[in-house]
Amino acid sequence: MLLMVVSERQVRVCIPHYFREDDGDLRYGSGQPGSQLARSLALGRCLAALLDLQRCRVDAQLAIGHRAIEPFQSQTEAAAAANVRLEIHVCGDGHHHLGGVLHHFRQHIHYHRVDLEDPRQLALAARDLLLQHHEPADLNLYLEDDLVISDQNYLEKMIWFLDHCQHRMVLMPHRYERLDQDGIGALLVDGPLRPEFISQFTTPRRQALQGRWRQGPTIQFDVASNPHSGSFCLSRAQVEQLRGVELPRHGFIGPMETAATLTVLAHFPVLKPAPEQWRFLAVEHGHPSFRDLWQFRVQSDHQPSDQKVSNKKRIQFFST
Repeated sequence: MLLMVVSERQVRVCIPHYFREDDGDLRYGSGQPGSQLARSLALGRCLAALLDLQRCRVDAQLAIGHRAIEPFQSQTEAAAAANVRLEIHVCGDGHHHLGGVLHHFRQHIHYHRVDLEDPRQLALAARDLLLQHHEPADLNLYLEDDLVISDQNYLEKMIWFLDHCQHRMVLMPHRYERLDQDGIGALLVDGPLRPEFISQFTTPRRQALQGRWRQGPTIQFDVASNPHSGSFCLSRAQVEQLRGVELPRHGFIGPMETAATLTVLAHFPVLKPAPEQWRFLAVEHGHPSFRDLWQFRVQSDHQPSDQKVSNKKRIQFFST
C-alpha cells in the first residue's frame, strides 16, 4: 500500500488574539486606529504560515487528464523527517477580534473565549492553556498573533537545539521587520535592553553555546541581552518540569511580555542565535510598527507633532 505507518510529532500552538481599533493603547498594534487591514493581514499570514509547517510523507496530485486526485509518496529531504501535526488554539474575548480572518481558518483552529476585564491578560490565558494542558505535546509553542514563521525548518531547529542542550535551555528567535532603505535590509526589533534592567533576570553572555545544524556552519548562541521575541517553544519534558510551579503573572514590562518571556526566563536560560547569524532562527513581525522609528531617528525634526508623540511613547516603552 502507498500509505505507511510513520512517526509523528505533535505541535500545540496557543495564540492570544484581540483587536479593537479604539483601544487607544499605542504601545500595541492591536489597538492602533486604522490598523484593521494590517492586523488582518498579519493574523492571516501567522495562521497560514503555521499550517504550512505541517508535514506528511504522502501528498497528492491533481491528475487533470484522468480527472482524479492521485496520492504519492514524497521523496524530498523533508520526507525523512517525522510527520508534523499542528493543533492551533486561539484565545480571545469573543467580541473584539478579526472575525473574518478567524472564520476563514475555522476548520484549522480551536477558538477559546475567555472573559477578562483587561484584554492584555489574554496573553496569560493563552500561556496557561498551553502549559496546563493535561497532555503536553512534543513541542509547545506560544505565539503572538502578528508573528510569521517562514522558515520551513523552524520546528526541526527547535527540536535539534532542545536535544543539543538536553532540554536545559530555551531558544528564542529574532523578531525582524523589513526596512529596505538607506542600505539596511532588516531591522531586528528586540535589541539589547539596559544592563541594569536585564540583570534582574539573567546575565547576558556571548557564545554561550554552539552547534552545527545539518553539517552546516557552526552557529553561535548567546544568552540573550533581550530575551523577548513574542513567543516561546518548550518541549514536553520542559512543560512537565513546570508542573506545579507558579507561573509569573507580572514582572517583565507588562502582561504580554511576561507571558511571552518571563514565563520561561524565570526557569530556563534563554538563548538566541548570535546577531550576526540571526537568520538561523527568526520570525517576521507581520504588522510592522518599529521600522518607522528609523525615519524618526533621522528625520525627527520634520515629523508632525502627533507622530512624534506616538513614536516617543513607543521608544519610551521599549527603552527598558
